Amino acid sequence: LRLLLEDPEVDSVMVILPPPPMYSAGGVARAMIPIIYAADKPVVVALMGERLIQEAVEHFRSARVPEYRFPERAAAALAVLWQRASSLEQALDTAPTLADIAHDVAQAAVAAAPARQADAPCFLPPEAIHALLTAYGLQAPPQRLARSAAEAVDASRAMGLPVALKLDAPTVTHKSDVGGVVLRLATEAAVAEAYDAIMARLAAARPEAEARGALVQPMAPPGQEVILGALQDPQFGPLIMFGAGGVEVETQGDVDFALAPLGRRAAEALLQRTVAGRRLAGTRGHPPSDREAVIDALIRLGRLAADFPQIAEIEINPLIVLPDGQGALAVDARARLA
Repeated sequence: LRLLLEDPEVDSVMVILPPPPMYSAGGVARAMIPIIYAADKPVVVALMGERLIQEAVEHFRSARVPEYRFPERAAAALAVLWQRASSLEQALDTAPTLADIAHDVAQAAVAAAPARQADAPCFLPPEAIHALLTAYGLQAPPQRLARSAAEAVDASRAMGLPVALKLDAPTVTHKSDVGGVVLRLATEAAVAEAYDAIMARLAAARPEAEARGALVQPMAPPGQEVILGALQDPQFGPLIMFGAGGVEVETQGDVDFALAPLGRRAAEALLQRTVAGRRLAGTRGHPPSDREAVIDALIRLGRLAADFPQIAEIEINPLIVLPDGQGALAVDARARLA
């Protein structure tokens, strides 16, 4: 054991200790404890057996040396130590200063939340979310609220076809569940028809829900869809989420988390831990997407989450990542206040 701990090539040691034939397990434990204490490397012990190891268990526990019944658990403990060391190294990767943030605009957007009613969740209205994201340098397409089919047609004419229509109902958090999203509307007649259809589907699925109207957005160009999110964890504070977006977030579960605010290395590691992040580099038949724009968006969303702990969660789904060098667009988002 001493030779292993003195070896510069050894980072940590796991000792598997079966009941020895000539010496008691307790005696071996007493001999090992001073060597473990003198080492500057982590040591864990796996004790194999039942009655013959009880004395060793008591010695190790009183000396606060980690001991386990199976080698797999001991190895898992060393793996967690390594993950913790990696996390501490990433903590040195400080988040960059973002000088272009419009804090006053962001604060006004958060203050625009409607009055909270009883125990109902409090979601920011779409125009406040749009202002919040753009204040932090996150690119989002323009949008207009239409309260009638005629207003939707006027908005589409001003923006230019094709457009997308999205239901705006404060109590409906997932618009697609009630048929509240219609894409690629190429004519004014299709816009008017889609508006009336959205309102009819809402009335059939959620008759108690009150709609403010529908948001009109220009259709975003095609790209890879990813999800970005942030939430306030009671133990760890603000966390950032990244993964496959669109409908894939429900079916694939390809998401991972990082502490916020995060620096570039942490953002890159978050991408590398997900299939969606690795896919940004390009796959067979698909050119590379704008990976740098995603890293920038993660850093900016992490700063937003750290600056506004009153935002319990915010989700951008999807963030459409355009081809390399062309940026990324937050085409849909929601935010809930604590």
